[in-house]
Amino acid sequence: EVVKRVRNAVVNIHSERMTRADHAEESLALEPTQNRVNGMGTGIIIDPRGYIITNQHVVEDVNSLRVRMADGTSLAARVVARDRDADLALLKVDAGTTLAVVPLGTASDLMVGETVIAIGNAYGYEHTVSVGVVSAVGRDVSLNKEVSYKALIQTDASINPGNSGGPLLNINGELIG
Repeated sequence: EVVKRVRNAVVNIHSERMTRADHAEESLALEPTQNRVNGMGTGIIIDPRGYIITNQHVVEDVNSLRVRMADGTSLAARVVARDRDADLALLKVDAGTTLAVVPLGTASDLMVGETVIAIGNAYGYEHTVSVGVVSAVGRDVSLNKEVSYKALIQTDASINPGNSGGPLLNINGELIG
């Protein structure tokens, strides 16, 4: 029931960025070669006017951004705000209609062992669902000297490439992470 209720408010994000080729033989070329790199992630519609939240790393340095809605509609998206420290980005799409939203919950009362549901674009497979439990709350993680995250929710629900930016829901279907 939870997945059915929030499905239309979970979107798939497809991005494209340009990278410079780093091959020795191309260093002699008159013009540097650029390669297109496609990316993927997930987003959550949080406002019926087309505002979507995702992870900052999903949209970082992208040239092109498209959002695929649950009904298959593809829309151009633009980044309107970002918070690198929190790894969050706010996107906007112009759908021409009122959009479904995920109801907001709270993580302040989460309990270790509580059931949670993750929905995302895992490995490019749209609306993949996994279920798990809260393994810890308030977890601090340092990836390297420049990147660290504070007060994370740890879960054993499967999170795979493409899930980034997708919702972690409680059993009431409320967004908690």
